[in-house]
Amino acid sequence: MRTFIVKANKAHTSADFSLKDLPGTSGRIDLLCRVLNSAFLLSHGFRKNVRVWLSLYGPPNPPKAIRFEGQEIRPKTLNPDELSTAKLIIKALRAGEDLREPSKELMVLPGIYVSNMTFEDIVRKTLRSSSLYYLHEEGTPIEKVSFSQNVAFVLGDHEGLRKEDEAFLRGIAKKVSVGRKSYLASHVIAYVNIFLDGITPPP
Repeated sequence: MRTFIVKANKAHTSADFSLKDLPGTSGRIDLLCRVLNSAFLLSHGFRKNVRVWLSLYGPPNPPKAIRFEGQEIRPKTLNPDELSTAKLIIKALRAGEDLREPSKELMVLPGIYVSNMTFEDIVRKTLRSSSLYYLHEEGTPIEKVSFSQNVAFVLGDHEGLRKEDEAFLRGIAKKVSVGRKSYLASHVIAYVNIFLDGITPPP
């Protein structure tokens, strides 16, 4: 299983944004749509061995967590266009409006869950079953890392992780890098998937 945890510091936690202007009104939900595309979609297929956590910390009421489970998502639920993916996120945010318990997850659609889990909650939950890596320019080159079967990668949005997030990850996540430049989150995820495809025996 491959897990990607994306901390989005300004992504709205309410469906109060416009689909006609995702970059300008949503706190960069458009970026998260591209992340999901890179994580799951192949040219003629869909990755079932991937899980994505979107950790939203923007206005009005953070946090909000949306989990996408590749093994459960039905065919044609997730498509390449950003608009239909944004509609899935809106559906999740609306479904989670009345959630009160931090740890309770609500299924929105098969394979898509919403909760009030914090970034720290997500990381702690992931650590129970996966080795954790923090994708960062200054990390160990990815080709020099020996990965276990279940791996999880943490990365930030266009602004990166905050200092308190990095402090929390210190000692529990190993820094790994796909290059010394700062790349788009969606491109980093695509690269990691392609790299792991190359070192993982086909099913």
